[in-house]
Amino acid sequence: MSLEEVPLVTVPADSLIATEAAALDLEGGAPVVPVVSTGLSSETKGHLVSGTAALATGVMLERGAGFLANILAARLGGAPVFGAYSLAISTANNISTYAAGGIGATATRFSGKYPYGSGSYAVLARVLAVVSLASALMAGAALWFGAGPIAHLLGKDSLTSLLRWASISAVGIIVLECARGFFVGQRRIAALLLLSVFVGGGMLLFLPWAAAAHNPSRMILAQGCVTGGAVLLCLLFASKLRLKDREVQRYRFAPMLREVWGFGFVQLAGLVGSNLAGWWLTTLIARSDTTLVQMSFFAIASQLRNLAGIAPGLMTEGSYAVMASPDDADARTPHRVMALCSFASLSVALVLGCAGMAIAPWLLQLLYGATYRAAGLTAAMALAVAVVHMGNAPAAARLTIVSVRTTGAINTGWAIFVAVAGTLLLLHGGAAWQGMAILLAAHLLSSTLVLSALHRRDQLPEGMALVYGVGALASVVLASLALLRASHPGKEGLLTLAMLLVAAGTSAALFLLGRRYRWLPSKQSLQALVAKLRSRASGLGKGSVVGGSHV
Repeated sequence: MSLEEVPLVTVPADSLIATEAAALDLEGGAPVVPVVSTGLSSETKGHLVSGTAALATGVMLERGAGFLANILAARLGGAPVFGAYSLAISTANNISTYAAGGIGATATRFSGKYPYGSGSYAVLARVLAVVSLASALMAGAALWFGAGPIAHLLGKDSLTSLLRWASISAVGIIVLECARGFFVGQRRIAALLLLSVFVGGGMLLFLPWAAAAHNPSRMILAQGCVTGGAVLLCLLFASKLRLKDREVQRYRFAPMLREVWGFGFVQLAGLVGSNLAGWWLTTLIARSDTTLVQMSFFAIASQLRNLAGIAPGLMTEGSYAVMASPDDADARTPHRVMALCSFASLSVALVLGCAGMAIAPWLLQLLYGATYRAAGLTAAMALAVAVVHMGNAPAAARLTIVSVRTTGAINTGWAIFVAVAGTLLLLHGGAAWQGMAILLAAHLLSSTLVLSALHRRDQLPEGMALVYGVGALASVVLASLALLRASHPGKEGLLTLAMLLVAAGTSAALFLLGRRYRWLPSKQSLQALVAKLRSRASGLGKGSVVGGSHV
């Protein structure tokens, strides 16, 4: 994904999903106790929990190590070097999105339709391999030959060589996203963990080393080699990771290729505009500052935003295959899954985002150094975006299944808003926080359109709009208080206290709404969680190992 995370469907477990996991036998057995009164079947709960739990472990390993690697790189390389690296990676991410059309979400979606053992699994694997490799080659070639014009557009011709190196990253990004989406959708747990460990460990090992040499090209090369190498490693151990299916093939290659690529093209129609607008916003920020310090602020804030979105994003990615399953459509299982995941995603995003907004200046100074304390307002705006974006992510994911064309139209509207607002406000100079404020307004607009579209199709569960409205309003209020705090340093303490009070009041309101609509875990579920954790700890203490590559 790009630094702006512009697609409506992204990419990470929170207390609610952990409670569900505790009430289930993660080897595929029956539930111990009912988790939440949602009317979900035991099989659906198992799929939802397994997908989310696997993704939680993998993402925490990969994103945690990656976040630490970026902290070290920002400290060792300095703001200008890290800003140049971030700009190149953002460009590679956007080019890869144009070429692949959201390959990760596509792989997850069709994995729900053609699961392991269905007779269509092997065909799907080959189709996704063809699509991802073709897309990767197109992305790499486009960035290599387009590096000069892009650098000229940025007003920084000296970045031409760096952008050419970024073509390696574009290739690695595409194959990595396809592999991750496929492993999540098929619940290939061992493969997902291996992929995450290799990527996270590799970034932690090589990125700070390259940054210490003050060489952004070396940083780009390290990132590209790590992402591509992780996928090759999983393919090397495909048999041991149970990535090969011996079932008789029951589906022809060509029809499935048309189906997968057709979905990708429809999704791409909306994503192209969104990513182009996001990249244009990044370009405007880069052009406004010759030192690229503001670009580094924008990148740092985006990292914090992505970190806050890990836990709620897991709910979306882990439930996407369940919402796409045709077997449960008549029972309105996707309807109930969306409601549960939306409440959990918004609650977790709000808790993390509110805490981060309140302490952003001090947190940045502690993690990245005194230079980055000035990015506190940008970080606060970015965390507000995380709450608005991730709280609506399950609904947006459901809309791609209900009507991918409507999703494309909403993404196009998002893109137009960002491009126009960015041009008007930043063309003649601006700061990183203004770019984040534009993204916040754009996500508020797109979220409203998503919920309205689901409501018109009778796909919006009772209470979802109210809960989301509470979270969105709190985010706007907190972002406004952060702006006042930055412009009135003498009242920093008082305004921070006000932010904490708003966060506490919003959390209480969400708790009451969750209890009203029966979205909170029961007392029995919490007791089951404790019992399951004790059982797991006892088993690990005796040296037992839970096997299996999928749940």
